[in-house]
Amino acid sequence: MSGLDRIRRAEPADSLAIAGLHGREIPWGLLSQLGVAFVATFYQALLASPQGFAFVAERDGRIVGFASGVLDWRAFYREFVRRHLTLAVRVFLAGFRRDRWRRLLETSRYAAAGTLPPAELVAIALEPEARGSGISGELVRHVLTEFAARHVLAVRVTAGGENTPANRLYERMGFRLHSFMEIHPGETAAVYVIALPPGALRHVSS
Repeated sequence: MSGLDRIRRAEPADSLAIAGLHGREIPWGLLSQLGVAFVATFYQALLASPQGFAFVAERDGRIVGFASGVLDWRAFYREFVRRHLTLAVRVFLAGFRRDRWRRLLETSRYAAAGTLPPAELVAIALEPEARGSGISGELVRHVLTEFAARHVLAVRVTAGGENTPANRLYERMGFRLHSFMEIHPGETAAVYVIALPPGALRHVSS
């Protein structure tokens, strides 16, 4: 991890930087399409919630990567809607598009899928200059170690079927392919699951 200052636990004050990185590096996701203000609120809520957490990688004092996790999507969704309903309604109505509502419902159905563990590695993103230096693997390791410390027995993660780097990363970290799901029509995602504890995790490079 040449040139990396540290990986540390994210704080609510990091929400805007995380949201910007999420929007730039995961522009195809539903969350990014709702705008940086909404994404920042999402991460602020996640970091303040007992259900969520994240880690950030810093280089020269600047956030160059992050990875986030949630213990139980259903519980977090309920908490987020209860605390931020006004913002959610305002954002959705301001940019109302039927396909966005449809994608939101499809995503919520996936999040509540009973055949999958409720805990999920929500997102991971790196600035282009931080790739290829082992940071992604270390971020995933931090997230999984945190899950294990919270007595989580299994974690899921999704990756686009054509996102080869992400699929390879998760496989190297010990995730096993669970299934392919069409979370949105015409968009197939690979769903991976890993059993914890992290003692079985292997050192990897991104």
